[in-house]
Amino acid sequence: MLEAADKIRSLPPYILAEVFAARDRKLEQGVDVIDLGVGNPDLRPPEKVIRALHDSLDDVTRENHRYPSFAGLPEFKAAIARWYSKRFNVSLEPGSEVLPLIGSKEGLAKFMMAHLNAGDTILIASPCYPAYLGAATVAQASIYEVPLLEENDFLPRLEDIPAEVVKRAKLILVNYPNNPTGAVATDDFYERLRKFALENDIFVMSDIAYCDLSLDSKFRARSFLEFDRNKETSIEFHSFSKSFSMQGWRLGFACGNKTAVGNLLKIKTNMDFGVFMAVQRAGMAALEDSEALTAAVSDVYRKRRDVLLGGLRKNGWDVRPPSATMYVWLKIPRSYASSAEFTGDLLEKTGVVVAPGIGFGKYGEGYVRISLTVSEERLVETVKRIREAGFTY
Repeated sequence: MLEAADKIRSLPPYILAEVFAARDRKLEQGVDVIDLGVGNPDLRPPEKVIRALHDSLDDVTRENHRYPSFAGLPEFKAAIARWYSKRFNVSLEPGSEVLPLIGSKEGLAKFMMAHLNAGDTILIASPCYPAYLGAATVAQASIYEVPLLEENDFLPRLEDIPAEVVKRAKLILVNYPNNPTGAVATDDFYERLRKFALENDIFVMSDIAYCDLSLDSKFRARSFLEFDRNKETSIEFHSFSKSFSMQGWRLGFACGNKTAVGNLLKIKTNMDFGVFMAVQRAGMAALEDSEALTAAVSDVYRKRRDVLLGGLRKNGWDVRPPSATMYVWLKIPRSYASSAEFTGDLLEKTGVVVAPGIGFGKYGEGYVRISLTVSEERLVETVKRIREAGFTY
């Protein structure tokens, strides 16, 4: 009998999968389900980007349909470097400090594989994107969840990490603007993180997948590379999935420390190829007009956020408006003992799906994540169902 490897047997149950299975059962029963559980944008990618893909598919002068280079198209990498320069005033060497990815999720997992030995310690700010925990488990790392608490504005208190854990740690993974909390990083935090990493010889993995989904006109996300300008101790990951609604296209990139980028490339060359070249050319079109394209997407999510929060407040929830991302992080009613219990009851009584906070790490308990991935009309209907079912905070 073929047995699973230890790394598979040690994977924790994917709690969100249980929620989605319950959703599917309701759909099979004919229930009008409103799915706010998955961070899966419902918006169409920009027309300019779709046209660029179409043109690349039809272009017989280029070899877009052949195996792509492991390292990515030079012109796409140059476009990424130009975007970083314009967006963050950060200089990147396209040949050695930029690597296109088949979505940033791929890069995050393979980076851990490239740098973590069995038993190495990784610090992961929690609650977090669940794939972080799964990837670290597959890499057979020792995971220390650094708590993100509301009283600290969902920023980690690095000074509270036990000294013996800091001494063992090899990597720290942070994500701002944050999924699932919607929290944003301050300049002071990034500077403290830079000093913490240098003083303790810990390498920083920064995930900025939501950096251009600003829901507050006064907020503009920054890159950790603005603080680690010499790229001594960091790599940064970005994705086209949320900002450009290109999640099914699987396009992202990593950039930063050239040695770290090189090690990630070594893993890629042994496990896959590069990104489909036509998709890379479409990514170039997205970056060329990114400010206008992402502003339009942010405006949609901002309006949806305000519709949802306006209704929830009438039901007794005092929700801090997120300044970025496409999520609302909501405390569960005081009458419920767990986020899973509330999530199940909400689905049963209203047909509304939300993601239980415990699915995002142990410090997510007591909350649920709501994705703003349906129309304003459906969000109004969501609030109506919640009110009529008697749910209040």
